[in-house]
Amino acid sequence: MEEVIDLDDVLKALSEDDSDDDDDDSEEVQAENAKLKSALGEHRQVVKYLKSKLNEVNLLNAKLLFTNKLFKSHNLNNDQKIKVVETFDRAKSLREVKLVFSTLAESFGYAGSINSKKAVYESASKAVSSTKPKRKVISEGQDMADRFKKLAGLIK
Repeated sequence: MEEVIDLDDVLKALSEDDSDDDDDDSEEVQAENAKLKSALGEHRQVVKYLKSKLNEVNLLNAKLLFTNKLFKSHNLNNDQKIKVVETFDRAKSLREVKLVFSTLAESFGYAGSINSKKAVYESASKAVSSTKPKRKVISEGQDMADRFKKLAGLIK
């Protein structure tokens, strides 16, 4: 009644079961891989969108900064202020904003403009007093040291 078991048949059956499981695993891995790739694509789109928004905000901040510099340094009437704002609105990059600021600053005579040489000549022509440090003896330290010595009983 003993059954003869052929070892080769058992190994063959086991390997068939393993290959069936590999196909299932492979399909699962492929499905998960596809899912992760689609999620990665969505994340890249979000990063691109946020990057463009960040660049836009950076450009607007630069326009605001340079507009405020011009407004604070000059007494402009409303028409001039509107023209300054319109000129900055046309700029599409940070480089253009700086160029517009330089141009407008020169036309208004702003000494703090990027290409201004006037401020350098003015400061070079002024007389400067001596840079020699003034000697002043600080006696507070010695007075306090003597007081502590007296309190400690080292001197009378």
